[in-house]
Amino acid sequence: MSRAGLVGLALGVTLAGPSSPTGPSPLAGQTPTGDPAPRRAEVRSLYFLGNEALADGQLRAVIRTRSTECVSLFLQPFCLLTDWGFAHRRSYLDTLDVADDALRLRSFYRLRGYYEAEVDRAVRTSGGEARVWFTIAEGPPTLIDSFVIRGLPETLTPAEATALIGLDEGDPFDLYRLQAGKDTLVQSLRRQGYVEASVFEEAQRTEGGAAQVALDVQPGPRFRLREIRIEGGETVGERVIRDLLPLRPGDYYNQDAEQEGQRNLFGLEAIRFASIRREPRPPEAGAAADSTIDLVVQVTPATPQAARGGVGWSTDQCLQTEAQLTHRNLFGGARRLQITGQLKNIFAAQLDGAFPCSGVGTDADFRTLNYLLQTELLLPAVFSRENSVRARVFVERETIPDVFIQDAAGFEVGLTRRMSRRLLATLSYSPRYTGFGEQSADIFFCVNFGFCEPEDILTVTRSRWLAPVTLGVVYNGTDDPLRPSRGYYLTAEGEVAHASTGSQYKYNRILAQGAIFTELEPALVVAARVRMGFVRFPGTRIFTPGAVTTDRLVHPSRRFFVGGSQSVRGFGQNLLGPRVLVADQVEDCPMGDFEACVQRLAAEDPGAFDQRPRGGDAHLEINLELRRYLSPQWGLVFFADAGSVSQNLTELKNVVWTPGFGLRYTSPIGSIRLDVGYNTTYATDLPAIVSLEDGTLVQMPRPVRFDPFRFDDPSPLLEVWRRLQIHVSIGEAF
Repeated sequence: MSRAGLVGLALGVTLAGPSSPTGPSPLAGQTPTGDPAPRRAEVRSLYFLGNEALADGQLRAVIRTRSTECVSLFLQPFCLLTDWGFAHRRSYLDTLDVADDALRLRSFYRLRGYYEAEVDRAVRTSGGEARVWFTIAEGPPTLIDSFVIRGLPETLTPAEATALIGLDEGDPFDLYRLQAGKDTLVQSLRRQGYVEASVFEEAQRTEGGAAQVALDVQPGPRFRLREIRIEGGETVGERVIRDLLPLRPGDYYNQDAEQEGQRNLFGLEAIRFASIRREPRPPEAGAAADSTIDLVVQVTPATPQAARGGVGWSTDQCLQTEAQLTHRNLFGGARRLQITGQLKNIFAAQLDGAFPCSGVGTDADFRTLNYLLQTELLLPAVFSRENSVRARVFVERETIPDVFIQDAAGFEVGLTRRMSRRLLATLSYSPRYTGFGEQSADIFFCVNFGFCEPEDILTVTRSRWLAPVTLGVVYNGTDDPLRPSRGYYLTAEGEVAHASTGSQYKYNRILAQGAIFTELEPALVVAARVRMGFVRFPGTRIFTPGAVTTDRLVHPSRRFFVGGSQSVRGFGQNLLGPRVLVADQVEDCPMGDFEACVQRLAAEDPGAFDQRPRGGDAHLEINLELRRYLSPQWGLVFFADAGSVSQNLTELKNVVWTPGFGLRYTSPIGSIRLDVGYNTTYATDLPAIVSLEDGTLVQMPRPVRFDPFRFDDPSPLLEVWRRLQIHVSIGEAF
């Protein structure tokens, strides 16, 4: 056995510790006479002194002694201010463990190349508390003065192999790094087809304090694929299965490519189970320098037809239901046909905008039933395993609360290409014939574009073609698509609508977002997201040439609205940013003096107004969350959301922050969220509009002062209650 192997064995024996591997020593709680001992000393502090080459965290991982610490960063305020038991993880002194820890640290240093390291320990007790010190004299490291790699195949140069190992002459004789480097080298060789590759080491340390390392590489034969056989794929079709495999007969075998092919097959809904195995090498090929290997792909098809349904509830869409019929293997080739039907805003009219449907809209026009009926066809592996094509036709009625109601019918076709395992790019074309309900969009078009006369509103809400071409890119580097705790994702989307694309609305639109997730400790995650975008439109020809009314118009759905359960949760749906106040002239201003009436209502009864969002051409959103998972089903979240909406990017500096907290329950249909946000804004000046009986909209010449929280000098508790925004929804905010 090499000297390195002996050292590793010695460390394994040393790290095993005393015969009682858990808890204190058998004598820790008794006096020599057998009477109960005084209360054990609690380890309040643990110090490492003199360590420079290795960090404190590396050394703590080696030893058994621990100091009392806060159970969670989430409870850090309690740990700083109190000594309550539930917030701390208590650790008690065991002098036998401390003695063994000194030996463990010394052995660990030697494995890392510091053979002259010495470790001393010290314990100081005072009352029921103890402090432990480990003082380390590292000494000089043993350096490698000779590093040789022998037996490399011609596909890998010595310089490349040395880089994979991560050690070279002049480096410390670190056996941990050496073992990790050997594993990396073996994996690299196996990716090149050397399935039986192995690496052996000869390492020794001389009396002069230097080390010599020699690695013997035994790559073995390099395997090519002779044949790929498919079993059980008759109904799905062998062609699509072969298209999804990165390997072809004649290629050098690559284990990573095999695993990628298996992931691709599992991504098909037409396949319930897929496995790839290597056939044993024939005995007669043992002496061949270039051997062959066969792959067998075994496929178990899924049931072709499937049906599912679901019911959900949210504050901005009230009761909603969905039903889907799916054929997973239409005419073979894993083609998927899916028919979807959705209904939303169920019971919104009956509940009259009350909780839990408080976000559906303040006006009765927005509480009508929404629907979607669509048929979608997915074609996998089009021209290449990296490509897939989706096509759908649909008819829908969609409500954007307090902004507009849109009726649309159209189709969409998109090509998605997988650029890498985590990177997708999609190019799509989605023309739709769409119009708006006059009573729902009149305020929006009047305030934003000056179309306030009934005949103008009728013109701008008429159905027209919206036909954008969109390029989207998605990179998902998270560890879990539904409940991420580490990693990040990035998305970017560019959209163009022009006469050349068949669109009567013309604009350019860009939207981008990124999110990052960090696990501070088990079950405690910090998450952050930034999203921003802007839209530019040259003008849309609606009126006849020479008309007095301007043609500068953008489709309302392409503007940006911020606020709500998926955005800044301290605001109601879409209510962060530019808004307009709407008063009914007949009910609220019977005397006809509109301006004085509106000013009086704003000061005395802000609830008499409906707040309508205007949206903007640019927006910015920032979301920060601290997620604490209490169990596999339950979680608690503290968040701080911020946002800004304006007419251009340079005005996005006026960001509004809102804090809040939420409760999560993981259900079979997704994460059910209850979020409570706190609105931090104060009185502001807003434009106001009075609606006349004939449908004409009259805008007040001056903005009015609007303060829905403090208008009547409420008690602090009542003011806090008014500022709370409650959201119920399904799925994480990001």
